[in-house]
Amino acid sequence: MYKMKKFFVIPFVLLLSSCSSDDNDTLPEPTCLITKFNKANIINGQQFYTSEYVYDGNLIIKKLDYNIVDNTPSGQTYPTYTLQLKATTEIQYNALKQPVKIIEGVDYNNMQNIDYLQYDNQGRLSEKNRVSTYLTDNTSSTKNFKYTYSSTNKIVLIAEKITNSWGDVYGENTKTLSYDTNGNLKEIEQINAGNSALKVVTKYDNYDTYKNPYANVNVPFEDIFFLRLSKNNHRKYSKTTYMNGYPTPPYETYEISGYEYNEHGYPKFAEYKCN
Repeated sequence: MYKMKKFFVIPFVLLLSSCSSDDNDTLPEPTCLITKFNKANIINGQQFYTSEYVYDGNLIIKKLDYNIVDNTPSGQTYPTYTLQLKATTEIQYNALKQPVKIIEGVDYNNMQNIDYLQYDNQGRLSEKNRVSTYLTDNTSSTKNFKYTYSSTNKIVLIAEKITNSWGDVYGENTKTLSYDTNGNLKEIEQINAGNSALKVVTKYDNYDTYKNPYANVNVPFEDIFFLRLSKNNHRKYSKTTYMNGYPTPPYETYEISGYEYNEHGYPKFAEYKCN
């Protein structure tokens, strides 16, 4: 009888162990991708998002920007508004699914910007050429960006210069980037090559501990380039121009008291698709 008890107990213990192991398995947290952002609240209570990303799977293939226009019907005593498409930006990819061309729509000045992107052998963005063409007379200028990385693959230096259609070079500057202990972008210090007395310092501060949705944007759009470099969300921002060490107006600054977050830990300043 003792041997029979021993025979039945061992499988039972193994079964319990197996069930316990399965119970401890956890599903990976979903990743949320921005679909609509740049929220605008209208006085009458309407709410709009004036920018939108269009995806093919997880790759952004278009960015749509909208104007808010008045569509109040005749005779209505209170105003109502709607969105009107302002610009469409298209993204092209190489065989490695890296974005290599960002084609912006023509603006109201008949100007078009196209970004050409290059990568190093580690798949990191190494260079960008932003070509701005004035379509009325086909003159253009090219703003060149070259990126230097730290040992932890953080961008720490950006060298910029502009070359016009006649080969003149101007606007040369370097941006030095620093990060906090959590890997969030803390400061950008810009020094102009032609005037070392002029310095522009941009600071990001008071980060939350939640997920930064811009870190999941796979395209280095010009308007959110620096937002993509942090894992959390800043709540304080300032940009100050210094001349010979003294701050000069205008000053740019804002501070956000806090965000509301969705069930996946992303701030509710945008709409998402999660997978």
